[in-house]
Amino acid sequence: MINQIRADFYRQIHTTGMYIMLVLTIIYAATTTLGQSVGGVTVRGDSGQFAQVGGKSWSVLTGIKVANMGETMLLYVFIGVFVIVFGYEFSQKVYKNTLISGISRLAFVLAKYLVMLLDLLLLFAVNFLTVLMAGLVAGRPLGGSLGTLFGTFSLSFVAATFFVSVIFSIGVFLLVLTGSIMIPAIVVVVFPLIVSVLHVLGEWDWIKYIDFFGVAQNIGVGGMKVSALPPYIAVSLVLLVVMIGPSALMLRNKEL
Repeated sequence: MINQIRADFYRQIHTTGMYIMLVLTIIYAATTTLGQSVGGVTVRGDSGQFAQVGGKSWSVLTGIKVANMGETMLLYVFIGVFVIVFGYEFSQKVYKNTLISGISRLAFVLAKYLVMLLDLLLLFAVNFLTVLMAGLVAGRPLGGSLGTLFGTFSLSFVAATFFVSVIFSIGVFLLVLTGSIMIPAIVVVVFPLIVSVLHVLGEWDWIKYIDFFGVAQNIGVGGMKVSALPPYIAVSLVLLVVMIGPSALMLRNKEL
């Protein structure tokens, strides 16, 4: 499994797409922060959260909170991680060569997921770090103590990374099931819109547990306490097991 992870990272170092995503992330984070832009896909069909945070006098802390709301926009860029890590091998059918080498199906899928998780961690860290630096360069006040700033910064990119990786795990399952990169890519990209539609159709309490962007955004802007996270994390972990486990089983039944 370690060799698989090393091979994936080696391939990514020589993949132009990864560098394009990094550049786009930096440009997006810098321009939205310096331009004081507030935007994203509202998962509950409500723009009040955007107006409340964005309407305040901008500080470095405000920029970080607003960056949480823009996570849904970054999804259109970060879908490239899914395509590069999983899509390439499946579209070219070269994943069979890796499986023939002796690695188990479960180890193969887990290695891919871990690589994707680390990629997302890096990209979100770059995003929030750029927002932080842009705010300082613009001469804005911190907006809070160093402890508050560091806590919001750290919690923001860790929460965003984890919950987005859960959405991507759905894409992994669909990719193995259908063998098509287009179907899972589309589902992942429109996932925030799907959740939004479900909120509009009915006030079902269970929807909040699959509202992964909503949780990440609320944590980042301070609308949800960390103590309220356990049930959301539990649902996310169950979903990861449900998506990754059957994906490995389906790979076992595929002809090499």
